[in-house]
Amino acid sequence: MNAKKMVMNVSEPIINPVTKMVLKKHYQRTKDITPLEKAKKVLVLAPHMDDETIGLGGTLHEYKKFNTEVHCVFITDGASSNGSVEKGKISQIRKNEIDQVKDMLGIDSIYYLDVPDGEVKGNKKAENELNELVSWIQPEVIYTTGNVDAHPDHVATAKLLSDVLKRSDLKPIIRQYEINCPVPPDDINCIIDITESIDVKKRATEVFTSQAIAFDGFLVLSGVKANLVNDKNVKYVETFIQSTKEQFIKQTELLSKNAETYPSLFKQANRTVTLLWAIYKNLDKKKKIYKEIH
Repeated sequence: MNAKKMVMNVSEPIINPVTKMVLKKHYQRTKDITPLEKAKKVLVLAPHMDDETIGLGGTLHEYKKFNTEVHCVFITDGASSNGSVEKGKISQIRKNEIDQVKDMLGIDSIYYLDVPDGEVKGNKKAENELNELVSWIQPEVIYTTGNVDAHPDHVATAKLLSDVLKRSDLKPIIRQYEINCPVPPDDINCIIDITESIDVKKRATEVFTSQAIAFDGFLVLSGVKANLVNDKNVKYVETFIQSTKEQFIKQTELLSKNAETYPSLFKQANRTVTLLWAIYKNLDKKKKIYKEIH
């Protein structure tokens, strides 16, 4: 164990409770829960295997109540996520993990575009393949990673969807889910109650043993963000930026201009011990960026 990791592990018993206390105040609002629609077909775009679980695993499980068809498209091959394992092997391992998670979350079908990690941006082949899938599935709701994110493949996935929607007559609801870059509380406009599904989400994150990163920070966020709503029965939530197709395309055009700066501006929110850093790093800059789309 390196010195940095040792320091973080020793600090956790002190930092983590303080982090939760500070973030409960940070997210204190009186917003309404968004009732989950009884959609027939939902499409999820996940740049990497595990993004679907981290970002909206609870929401996907909630759709089981309505017998909604959930389709998931993985954009990359996920082969560069573990430097200690051969690329071809790690990609297959991650797909095997998805096979385990699929039934847990209620995902009906899986599709892989197998774009090499880091090569999503401007990938015309991936755009054409995604266009065919969207045309065939005809989803009423599409979930995608956000236009503001610390990982280039996440931002590029949102842009990929925007380019596909420009070619489509469909008018689905679009929801951007959070992975690396938590959305400022005032810009969240869709909150799904996952209190009854949080245990399933936790178990699903435990399947991804191939990944070097921790997942505890994402789960903590689901708890502290319940303070967004004035309902004591709501213990865990997942949050989104919801928009129409036209709004999403416009947002993407505005926010993709400076996408190359996001990895240096913002920090990944995966560990509880570094959550305050991830939330508050350049927060004023983040708020200013989101203000551009209002």
